[in-house]
Amino acid sequence: MKKHAGIWISLGAAAVLTLGLTFTALAAAEGWVSEDGQWKYKDSSGNYVTNTWKTSGGEYFYLNSSGVMATNSWIDDTYYVNERGARVQNSWIHLTETVDGKEAGWYFVNSSGKLVTDKWETINNMRYSFDEEGKMRTGWYFEDDDIYYLGGEDQGYAKTGWKCLAWDEDNEPEEGDISDSYSSASEDIKWFYFKENGKAEKSDSGEYESATINGNKYYFDENGVMMSGWVAVNEEEDGDSTGISKFVYLGDENSGTMAKSKWLELDEHPGDSDDSDEINTDDNDEAPEEGESQWYYFESDGTPAYLSSKATSMSGATTKVDGSSYFFNQYGCMQTGLLKITTSDGKGLVGYFGDSDSNGKMYTGKRSGVHVDGDTYTYYFTESGSNKGAGYSGEKNDYLYYEGRQLEADSGSDYQVYEVDGKLYLLNESGKVQTSSKCYKVDGDYTYEISGGKLYWINDDKERQGEVTSSDAENIYEVEYEKEYDLG
Repeated sequence: MKKHAGIWISLGAAAVLTLGLTFTALAAAEGWVSEDGQWKYKDSSGNYVTNTWKTSGGEYFYLNSSGVMATNSWIDDTYYVNERGARVQNSWIHLTETVDGKEAGWYFVNSSGKLVTDKWETINNMRYSFDEEGKMRTGWYFEDDDIYYLGGEDQGYAKTGWKCLAWDEDNEPEEGDISDSYSSASEDIKWFYFKENGKAEKSDSGEYESATINGNKYYFDENGVMMSGWVAVNEEEDGDSTGISKFVYLGDENSGTMAKSKWLELDEHPGDSDDSDEINTDDNDEAPEEGESQWYYFESDGTPAYLSSKATSMSGATTKVDGSSYFFNQYGCMQTGLLKITTSDGKGLVGYFGDSDSNGKMYTGKRSGVHVDGDTYTYYFTESGSNKGAGYSGEKNDYLYYEGRQLEADSGSDYQVYEVDGKLYLLNESGKVQTSSKCYKVDGDYTYEISGGKLYWINDDKERQGEVTSSDAENIYEVEYEKEYDLG
């Protein structure tokens, strides 16, 4: 606790004057005289002086309207004389009860003994505020649009730096109220930051104001309360269909540091925050539920990675982190499994981001062991370009793929015809594309012939019965995706 250097005035005790060593009673007509235990001052005419100051030993003493030297009292509501009657200078005065209209509290007189009133004063490198009567202010102080905290009754100086103080948003403190100090925040205890001049960091617009402190970015509301958790501080970005781009995450109630360039697993979400009206969660099962754990990635500016409705490629629909790509839905939650994105121009993109217990990295190249609908398949995902990671459609290295999945003839069928992107392919049961110009048997009977790059129906005598057409191709099986996203 800050203790004020100076004198302590205790008013209820009887003051004892021992002035023999201070004054020398003069035999001459002018000077100090002691009468009935009281000191007075006679002028050269032998009259007692009144309502004036006189000096002795370099100190000032006041003769009141009765001509008696005043003690333990205020003079002209501006100066204070102690129990010896000497004017107090450059000192703190503590009144334990009301004296001459001055309420109990701390007061300060400057080097000339004048009471400091209605101003800020720097004393021993601390800033204090005094009211119109000269009483040191304490607790919360609001000046113009600025907020200060001045501590308890025996402190009074403007706090600086981080302070954790009791704060009930439903019963905000009034000027002069003193809040208990704590080492950690909770529902009714909040962190504040006071600058070197004592002013609280706060918003002047009624929204949120950012401040960089020791290299970290924090946000404060109009009361100076440090914000935590999910807070909507930004304008909504183009392509944001939910409002997630308005939000940043500021850690727990004892952190406040904005998450940047980092992963966080959270069970609290923007829809659970005080700014929940800034995000659209209506009729959308993609919105995370309160208490449901989700992974988020925060970009270098603190914005959560999310699926933009403007995405037209796999690179536009995913976010690259440390060289790997990940998929986040429109609420910023990382997704896993086989996903399909239909872009605004109708393009279908299929990507695989691992099993539900994986790290969510996007797969590229040929991958066996892709789990879909409880079964395991082989897929091929584009390895370069803006659609890197998108399921490939067409022939690749003698195998045929559709939206990434490798196609193959049904078990026991020997060969089957599939059409991908308007082209017919003859596949065997291992999925290999047949290109050799020859006749092919199905279930022991000649059925197909490849000749001149064309595919024909033949009978068992190898006679052509007609060209195979699109209507003869097998239906490509429907895939049950983990989730589908339509950006149209």
